[in-house]
Amino acid sequence: MDKGDLRGMLRSVPGPSAEVASRVVMGLFQWMSGRLPGTVSAYLPMKDEIDVTHLFQALPGWRWVLPRVEADASLTFRDRDVPREMHRWGMEQPSDTGRVVPVHELDMILVPGLAFDETGARLGRGGGYYDRLLGDRRGDCPAVGVTWNQRVVEGIPVDEHDRSVDFLATEDGVVPSRAKR
Repeated sequence: MDKGDLRGMLRSVPGPSAEVASRVVMGLFQWMSGRLPGTVSAYLPMKDEIDVTHLFQALPGWRWVLPRVEADASLTFRDRDVPREMHRWGMEQPSDTGRVVPVHELDMILVPGLAFDETGARLGRGGGYYDRLLGDRRGDCPAVGVTWNQRVVEGIPVDEHDRSVDFLATEDGVVPSRAKR
């Protein structure tokens, strides 16, 4: 199955239930609580993604930044308190006000996706934004794929430009991807 077929199949899979989403967020909270606070790139969820924004209040010692898709197809990051706007693709994002947080300041990246596999391969929506981001991050900045078990599939097709995540966060907790084991 190629990426387009897999994306089409996943569009018919409903989003996570409130209980499953809550378990994913609780697992992230527990895992992150055992680490030193730092700067985290989170995201504002689309309807079929886990809502991680509950962590902002649960982990107040962390600095939370959010991605913004720029006109040149790059991602920039702004503090979570910046006013928000709707992107033309229907997702909420920070407005272009406030200081841009450079990628080298990120200590952790929470990564949404349509699907992941156990090796950490990720299927996104096709823009390559997170692949570029993961390629530009510091070596000590873990990437955590945030999903639920129904979206962990067997074998995602991988192209040369694709980047994997280091950990998977599901309703079963946060575990290293096979690539990290």
